[in-house]
Amino acid sequence: MSPIRVGLIGLPSASAENYEGVSWTANAHLPYLTQSPHFEIVALLNSSVESAQTAIQKYGLPGKVKAYGDPQDLANDPDVDLVVCSVRVDRHFLTVRPSLIAGKTVFVEWPLDRNLEVAREMATLAAKHNARTIVGIQGAFSPVIRKMRSVIESGQIGRVLASTAIGSFGNSIDAESKNVRYFLDREVGGNPMTIHVGHTLEFIAAVVGEFKALRSFSSISRPVIDIKDYSVGDAGKVVETGARNTIPDQILAYGTVEPSNAAVTIRLHAGKEFPGQPRLDWRIQGEKGWLRLTSPLLFLNVGGPGIKLEIARNETETVEELLPRTDEWDELPVPAQNIARLYEAYRKNDWYPTFDWALKRHEAIDGMWKQFDADNH
Repeated sequence: MSPIRVGLIGLPSASAENYEGVSWTANAHLPYLTQSPHFEIVALLNSSVESAQTAIQKYGLPGKVKAYGDPQDLANDPDVDLVVCSVRVDRHFLTVRPSLIAGKTVFVEWPLDRNLEVAREMATLAAKHNARTIVGIQGAFSPVIRKMRSVIESGQIGRVLASTAIGSFGNSIDAESKNVRYFLDREVGGNPMTIHVGHTLEFIAAVVGEFKALRSFSSISRPVIDIKDYSVGDAGKVVETGARNTIPDQILAYGTVEPSNAAVTIRLHAGKEFPGQPRLDWRIQGEKGWLRLTSPLLFLNVGGPGIKLEIARNETETVEELLPRTDEWDELPVPAQNIARLYEAYRKNDWYPTFDWALKRHEAIDGMWKQFDADNH
């Protein structure tokens, strides 16, 4: 079979000191796409043709890769099968709209765009033009998440009674990085409320089930914050003082899930975790025992070293560490591993999250925003 031909949107060409963002395209998508025999990057779309050409050279892509500066030109290219969009959230729809209309398969990073309204418009447009869709909400592909789900499905801890996850964002209390300055701006749509909460809802639902009802309370504990440039050193250099934060940074979400009717609680907070404690502590209580996951990172959808999964069995009063299954994608850089598993699911036509699937998470977050607004009117 000939490889799936990819048009990639958002491979940065700027130098580190001038770049604002998290380099997700380069760190999570490129390692898999450049080594898989099943995919081939044939085009880049950046803010200009010149920027795309610079990125092609910067990352050592083949000279035959086409450089585009206009989303319509990418959509018009008959040699592109799959369009992959990994730019700032509020530019997602803008850059993929022509490709959806052209009926191409479109992979958009999470969240789909800045709010539920735009996400619905994207899903509707994709359906109208029979465009297949993928969304980069990859938590269900994490080996440790799959291990937790299999333990619960096999009945080892019995019926799930409750699940409690407490996590910290791991950021500074008094500052935000200039690279994610937009995390403070609700209008952009890429922030802890959408990114951190969205991924957390996804991987928790993948293990204990979908929410039947979800309630929330959230507040802004840091309404004013400094912006720092951390490219100059660990302590960072203040580049803006007193920036306004419009995003909740103390978040509580709770409800019951199907089919167990278990009570599920998620508590996320700004800043670092208590010294010596895990950044994420997730405990699932069952009739026969407990599952506990501890992690030095909040983002289980990305993963990384130091994640520990344990099972406690009531009958034997023993605690045992459980190890997830390994596969070939463990050899990739950490950000690329679960993204690779998502690409593989699409390639093999296994289950993978679509725009319609992503709407469930958007709807939950929209409900949390409505509750926040009601509490702070």
